[in-house]
Amino acid sequence: MNGRILIALALLALAGALVFAARPHDITADERVDQITAQLRCPVCQGLSVKDSTSETARQMRDLVAQRVREGRTDAEIDAEFRAAYGDWIFLAPPVASWSGLVWLVPIAVIAAGLVLVTGRLRGTGAPPAAEPTSPDVAALRERVAREEAAEG
Repeated sequence: MNGRILIALALLALAGALVFAARPHDITADERVDQITAQLRCPVCQGLSVKDSTSETARQMRDLVAQRVREGRTDAEIDAEFRAAYGDWIFLAPPVASWSGLVWLVPIAVIAAGLVLVTGRLRGTGAPPAAEPTSPDVAALRERVAREEAAEG
């Protein structure tokens, strides 16, 4: 009985934690700066976000994002400013709708084409239906079988 009560309390605590974590809350300016800079690529570092980089350029970009957030600009406006300055390259995850989205779509298209080709080849490997033998062919085969039987025995 005590085990069931303990399990019920644990499930209740877990449900409460999930409800608390899922509740909507107003995002702070610092959280917005962190979200935006986590999506921007550092122009100096290889593969690091502006948020994670320690370079001077990344620090300046973080300061610029913080300034734009204080000015009341939206995330889309800030993204557009960086896109205008650097192109889609500046985003760690380039938008799929742009030309850089081909980086994501070309491998998928190649795999799909390969699957279609392999499936077509596997289905087409069956032997073509045999044609009906003609009378002279049947006669020649019977004659050959008769000769081989006579030679054996």
